Amino acid sequence: MPVYLRTRSLFISLLLALYVQAVAQSLLPPEGGTERYAVSIEMPRGYISGISIMKNDGERMICSVFNEFGVSAMDFTYDLNRKKVKLLSVMSMLDKWYIRRVLRKDLRALLDHMSRGETMYENKKRHVVYRFDTMKAEEKIEDME
Repeated sequence: MPVYLRTRSLFISLLLALYVQAVAQSLLPPEGGTERYAVSIEMPRGYISGISIMKNDGERMICSVFNEFGVSAMDFTYDLNRKKVKLLSVMSMLDKWYIRRVLRKDLRALLDHMSRGETMYENKKRHVVYRFDTMKAEEKIEDME
């Protein structure tokens, strides 16, 4: 293959990659906004499902995850500048130092994925799958009734 064709195909591939990056939208709430998510965290020995409310106050994200009955699973903040997660409260089943450490790292990676438009993060080492799907307007209204 001639050199100019390889260069042209490389250039087109690069433009396509940049276009795909530009099209991917962040799933995180905009500054001053609030967003709701359907949450599932699947672990080898069980899972947690529920709803999450995330608020962006400009400097940090404040997030709460609770099940369908209103029992809080965890509350955390994410510093947007330093890209650090701080766990404020965690349900007793998960409140162990080694689980909290994994949660901090995984939530940080999940929020990074969400900023790129992805709804799922998988910790392959620990076999934990985190999924935060945005809730549609109809689902939000049903929850409020």
